[in-house]
Amino acid sequence: MRRILSIGEIAEKEQRRKRIGGIVIIALLVLSTLGFALSSFGGDNNTQDNLKEGFSYNGQNWVYTSGSQKYYFINHPDEINTSLEGLTKTLADFAGKQIYVDSELVGGLQEIYNTLGIYAGKVNEVCYGSCERDLPERECLPDTEPMIIIRENETEGFVEKDNCLFIKGNLKTVDAFLYGVLGIK
Repeated sequence: MRRILSIGEIAEKEQRRKRIGGIVIIALLVLSTLGFALSSFGGDNNTQDNLKEGFSYNGQNWVYTSGSQKYYFINHPDEINTSLEGLTKTLADFAGKQIYVDSELVGGLQEIYNTLGIYAGKVNEVCYGSCERDLPERECLPDTEPMIIIRENETEGFVEKDNCLFIKGNLKTVDAFLYGVLGIK
């Protein structure tokens, strides 16, 4: 059986419980504020350099801001091979045109759409040649709308044929293409 407490003992026990609860809440607030303050000082210097170049990281993508326009990339220019040769296309080659994309890479179509879709009339997924997917099939022909073919490959590079651009590599190669087209160094 529990002992019967007097009104004074109950009030004292309640006051002690409130005091301990208040101290815990204040300590939590102070420690979380201190942790947040220290995390802003302890960031890595690479992020600070990227902010100076117009880049910021939103936790998922690198965001390049030019005026009021924002471009989203998976890789920062320092992480990719920008010395790849074979790319002569510029933004003018895609602006206002319908762009066709055939990508073997997961995320390749999305990268192209997010960046060039702003300028293109439309971005459509297609198959280069014949395929088993339920998509329209297209070939590289001169004087047609531009087509970007992304193929996973160990060696990175760009090959242009008629109005087609073949991107061989991975998502870093796709980002290298987009940085090149936009003139971002």
